[in-house]
Amino acid sequence: MGYSITQAQPSDDQEELISLINRNFDKNDSQWFDWSHRQNPFGQNYCWLAREEAAGKLIGSTGLLSRRMNYQGEPLYFGQAEAINIDPEHRSAQAAIKLQRALVSHLPETDFKFVYGMTETAAAVFQRCRYKKVGTFQHWVMPLRSEYKLKNKISNPLVRKGAATFVDLGLRLYSLESRTFLSPRLKTNFEAPFDERFHDLFTRHSQDLITVERTREFLEWRFCQEPTSRFQIMTLENRDQELLGYIVYVIGETGRNGDHAAGIQDFFYKDESALKTMLAAFIQQCRQIGMDTIVMNFFGRQEIGKLLSRFGFFSRKSPIQVFVYQNPQFSDLQMDTILDQEHWHLTNAELLS
Repeated sequence: MGYSITQAQPSDDQEELISLINRNFDKNDSQWFDWSHRQNPFGQNYCWLAREEAAGKLIGSTGLLSRRMNYQGEPLYFGQAEAINIDPEHRSAQAAIKLQRALVSHLPETDFKFVYGMTETAAAVFQRCRYKKVGTFQHWVMPLRSEYKLKNKISNPLVRKGAATFVDLGLRLYSLESRTFLSPRLKTNFEAPFDERFHDLFTRHSQDLITVERTREFLEWRFCQEPTSRFQIMTLENRDQELLGYIVYVIGETGRNGDHAAGIQDFFYKDESALKTMLAAFIQQCRQIGMDTIVMNFFGRQEIGKLLSRFGFFSRKSPIQVFVYQNPQFSDLQMDTILDQEHWHLTNAELLS
């Protein structure tokens, strides 16, 4: 079966494209399309469409999202390869590879130094198109309460509650949370809006990190204007209201097996001391509001994983892999750093779908 690939603006063939997104990604209105494809704070997105040659029907698409990072004190533009969207009956490698090859062939016409893509199912496609693998996300889970886990093992509710009390106490004593205290010179704020302090924090402490620049505009677009989820913000500040770190989270969305979960969607911080204090305060808040677990996806430095482990998080295998393709127009770009997972900082802020 043959497929033709054409480049388009996201607004071209809009009704067909929205229909394709709705049936494959379960986005049932145009608001998500407008937010994702038209309101990018970093500029224009690119789009490629795959049509079945015989019938002319739109059967697939992919996109290239404009992104910017603060690298060694200078702005650096790069692209994020959007998830490949293909109807089930056409999910052979042929259509997906054609779409991805059209994307990378367009790179020399852009200012993007490189493209990165995150995928659960299209690793073979990225590799066929000569992307290089950087690594794999980690999915972190911290149990706060155990009663929901004991439902299938202890039928008597009173016995189950008693057993859960002892298990929960052990979890709390094990966690670094029990040995971390909020200094009177610091405070947490659960009602802070995004403001210029967030970008200032990011600019000062992201010199060697590969991640989307956390400008005020990006954070508001990602977490205040996104139409399908309700996000909340916690900040750590000193007496002078200097921002030392933040956590963006959502309640309930990521719970499994009937548990009530808080999902960390994004975070950034001044130093390890600030991250440690912020995590302790966030965990305590989650206990107070009755959460069973805290979950998060992260790709980056090992030091963060080690700190999470000390708090009682454990890592589950994630299917999300990260790949990079260098723009041949910028062959002088040092790729050793780009291909080193220790320089990355990716969270759910980048996982748009």
